[in-house]
Amino acid sequence: MRLVISFMVAMFAMTGAALADPFANFYGNTVSIENPAGTRSVLINNDGTYSQVLPDGTSADGTWSVDGANACFATGADTPPYCVEAVSRDVGDSWDLTAPDGTEEKATLVAGR
Repeated sequence: MRLVISFMVAMFAMTGAALADPFANFYGNTVSIENPAGTRSVLINNDGTYSQVLPDGTSADGTWSVDGANACFATGADTPPYCVEAVSRDVGDSWDLTAPDGTEEKATLVAGR
C-alpha cells in the first residue's frame, strides 16, 4: 500500500511540474533583448499579452501563447509570430535567440519593470 501511495504522490508532483507556468518569473520583470539594431525591452504579462519598447523608442503590443514546448509572440496579422522555446528562466539568466528574419539576438531577464 505504501508503494502505491508513494507512486501516486510522485505522479502528482510530476504532473504539477509539467503544468508549471514557464513564464512565471517573467511577470513583473523585463526581458532585455540586444541585437545589431540596438536593445529593446519586453514586458510579458500573465494575461497572455506583452508590450515592448523598440530601440528607436517606439512601442509595440501583442499577444503570446504557449503551444507545447514553444511560446509564440504575435504583434499582428502582417508579421510572422516570434516563436521561442518555452523555458523557465531566473532573473540574471541570458540566452540566445534567432528572430524570424534570422537576426541573432541575446536576451537577459532583468529584475523589475
